[in-house]
Amino acid sequence: MATFCVLARGDGPFPDEDAVLVRDGFSWVAAVLGPLWALAHRMWWQAAALLGAGVALGLAGEALGLAEPAQAAVAIAFAALVGWHAAGWRVGALERRGWRVAALVVAPSLAEAERRLYARAGREEA
Repeated sequence: MATFCVLARGDGPFPDEDAVLVRDGFSWVAAVLGPLWALAHRMWWQAAALLGAGVALGLAGEALGLAEPAQAAVAIAFAALVGWHAAGWRVGALERRGWRVAALVVAPSLAEAERRLYARAGREEA
């Protein structure tokens, strides 16, 4: 089971149809495609920071004379860090844009999370 953070724009007790559900946990897409993932979610500063950090780590590895396996280990560790923090960064970015955390839903999939959310609101599936 996964936990989904529900973000909404309105002030009502339940989110409206344009609610955003963000799955908590590791994001493989963010880990593999860090800056592109951030750009896809309109997180411009995070994308620049991820790109800059990746380049800085690569240059630091070269400057320190790290062997290729060590540089690869640093890159994998950085990707894992990005993957683990991606959901939190996305929720934070949405909150800075005026969204609010409206609910948490535990479900095995996004579709089931949406069904449970709207069932709780007393509505049919959107």
